[in-house]
Amino acid sequence: MAASNVAWILGNQFVTENRKPIEFTSHRFLIDYLADNHRHKTSKKSSQIGETMCELLDDFHLAIHKKLNVIHTLHTNDVLKGFVRPKVDPIIQHNPEIVRHMTINSEGLKQFRDNFVFFRGANAESQAISISADVLKIDEKDRSNPSVVEMFESRLDFSEYRWIREFSNPSAVGFGVDETYNRSDQRHWFIRCHRCNYYMYIDYWQSEGDKSHYVDTERAIFACGRCHKELSTADRCNGEWVAKYPTRDEIHGYWFSQMMAPWFTAAEIIDKQENKSVEFFYNFVLGKAYTPADMIVDRAAILRACAPSNIMRTQVAIGVDQDAGGQYYVAMTPQGIFDHGYVDSWDKIEHLKLMYNAVVVCDPNPYQAIPKQMANKYRDWYLCYFKILDGLSSVQWKEAEQVVYADRTRVIDIRANEIVNARMLYRQRPHELEDIIAHWNNLYRTTEEKEDGRVRSIWIKKEDRQSDYPFAEVYARIGLAQVLGGGATLVEGTSGQEPKVTNLTGGDKISVDFSGILQETMSEFDE
Repeated sequence: MAASNVAWILGNQFVTENRKPIEFTSHRFLIDYLADNHRHKTSKKSSQIGETMCELLDDFHLAIHKKLNVIHTLHTNDVLKGFVRPKVDPIIQHNPEIVRHMTINSEGLKQFRDNFVFFRGANAESQAISISADVLKIDEKDRSNPSVVEMFESRLDFSEYRWIREFSNPSAVGFGVDETYNRSDQRHWFIRCHRCNYYMYIDYWQSEGDKSHYVDTERAIFACGRCHKELSTADRCNGEWVAKYPTRDEIHGYWFSQMMAPWFTAAEIIDKQENKSVEFFYNFVLGKAYTPADMIVDRAAILRACAPSNIMRTQVAIGVDQDAGGQYYVAMTPQGIFDHGYVDSWDKIEHLKLMYNAVVVCDPNPYQAIPKQMANKYRDWYLCYFKILDGLSSVQWKEAEQVVYADRTRVIDIRANEIVNARMLYRQRPHELEDIIAHWNNLYRTTEEKEDGRVRSIWIKKEDRQSDYPFAEVYARIGLAQVLGGGATLVEGTSGQEPKVTNLTGGDKISVDFSGILQETMSEFDE
């Protein structure tokens, strides 16, 4: 039996899927991480540091030498096409020591005598049915479906080990691996300056409190936090993990950034900081969570946008988001949101529609029958479907079908920006908004790197918690654009003009410019 996974990898001279030898001279920061057999480990990581490769080899080591069953989840729906075939299978094929232990090599299942490694997608609950394991590895946790991840965690219940490994490029502050890392012992890669012996971790900008090593953008070097002279490649390689909170033993947390990796130069990292989006730089280069300030919809933002008033109930739009038990609704006029609630039948939504002579935009899923009946009954009742739209449009109306297509990220961006900047006010009392605050706290904006390398922004629900009111607000906001004669789109780019959204507050029409939001969103698609 191999003494450790690292010894097993080196002793058998394993190679990558591209037949490149795996070494730990420049990947020294992975040695202690791989050797750490703590029950729960988490890592927030940059891209291209080699962790996923080592996790795969650890999968096989656990099955072959530890006699453990492993579930390795991916965020993609097509785990076979997008991960197993191009990455996992070539690794197995190129390393005879792995092949000789295999008894079954199907696409989603690798069997090593009596033990198994399962590869599953973390976006469908069916993927977690009828399997059990000792170890769960959640690959790209921040891009996975939280409710499905919870189901996979339950598949460890009958094991005496119940090991969890979660690793991901981080997303929004306080969510996913960032949230878990914040609860961990928070290990940093400490390096020693060979010139002045200063011992500290490295970050892009120097922390005032900790005086960390940093990237000197003028000289394009990695600089010592004390003497400010250049750190050598050997300095960066020969570090060690130091826990910020060593008494926290429930979770071991690791932070990997490209600044730890000696194959990245300071000039390359500076170039990414200057030419990539802020979100990309934080999430995929620094390995840090990031949330744009104008997209943080928290209690403070909502209460700043709260101005209680008994406004006129004219030009009303109602948005409806449904779940298995009933319907969440939000009612607004050009002067703000005046009512919201949860009802247990579509009859009550219909009553509100007739009382206010309102335009209704609703989520037709998961139960489409009654929403479609209502759309057939009323010409100003629309079914809303999310899809990615071309150009700068946020919505696309199909009047004849009474359907509106909405670009999910853009319309939530717009609504979030309205809240943060108090452009569409809540007219109810602060204590009446507690449920809305709770739902917005369960929704966060993050970035997703696609297979072709492009990065796009998306909004994700936190774990398996409710976020229905934000979507009801978005549907109502789309309906309000229709009430106001907004035409084909909520946000529209026209030749020679900046993209704008027509909004009303205080009874007067105001042209609110959202070009910055849309240009940022579109630039992410172009990168």
